[in-house]
Amino acid sequence: MTGQGAGSASADALPDEVRTLLRAGLPVRPEVCGPALLGLRGVKARALRPEDVASRALALDGLLREQLDRFENADLADAARLLFGARTATSGATLTARRQAAAAAAGYEVHHFRKRIEPKVTELVAWQLRRDSEEFTARRATPPELYAASGPLVLPADVFAWEAAEHQHVLATLWGAVYLLRAELLTVARLVSMDAPATEVDGAAAAALWRHALVLTATARYRAAYGAAVLHAATDLGPQQIAAYAGWTPPLTPVQELLLAELTDPTEGLADFTARLDAAAGGKRLAATWRRALSSRDGGTAMEVTTS
Repeated sequence: MTGQGAGSASADALPDEVRTLLRAGLPVRPEVCGPALLGLRGVKARALRPEDVASRALALDGLLREQLDRFENADLADAARLLFGARTATSGATLTARRQAAAAAAGYEVHHFRKRIEPKVTELVAWQLRRDSEEFTARRATPPELYAASGPLVLPADVFAWEAAEHQHVLATLWGAVYLLRAELLTVARLVSMDAPATEVDGAAAAALWRHALVLTATARYRAAYGAAVLHAATDLGPQQIAAYAGWTPPLTPVQELLLAELTDPTEGLADFTARLDAAAGGKRLAATWRRALSSRDGGTAMEVTTS
């Protein structure tokens, strides 16, 4: 009974602690983080050094931004990001300025927004954070373990060994593509944060689109060979869910994903992909919309599809 009560009390503290974070705004600072937030399983699991408060605060910052990108209430999603300072327009602004921008985005008078809408936003954020921790273990994907080798890899002349090696090859290709996409997304975020020249940000975003296309190709290859679930895994995640672990990307329509997959040749580089995309119907528009959405972190709706 004691343990259950303690857990319930911790959960009940989340909305209050989220409101404290809201007053300070993003980025998350360790001194405004409450114990319930820092104790979330999803936060500790994402921290590079779980025993360090600053590391957990950094993990909480990333998790909070991720949940704001995936805000459950579509009508208030943009307002929520503005309110917490997750958008460039309100990043570093006072709570008053963030509240005014959020109220305008949601179409409410500021006083009504503060009294009626803002509590709903913080409650929903707290609920999403709690749900993330409850589901984290079940949906966490773990890449294949690697070990230091003292010599070359030698396989027996056996069909089962060849099949196992082929599966590991396809799975390693998928994870490799995911990590390379992650690297490009981090580059874009760093350049945007540094207020780098638009040409640099656009170049990094274009590279991220290419890496995203390679992830789509690797995902399709795995599904075609082994089905919708990853074999021999301690999770029921499929290759498409693993692909999402690279980080948030602007949403694409199925038509756009198919276009990228058709244009991508894993044996060629970024220049070849860019040339193919520019020459394809709707390719330049897709690339431009992707760059704008990624650099502004505005993950609202799927990109518009054009045929010319």
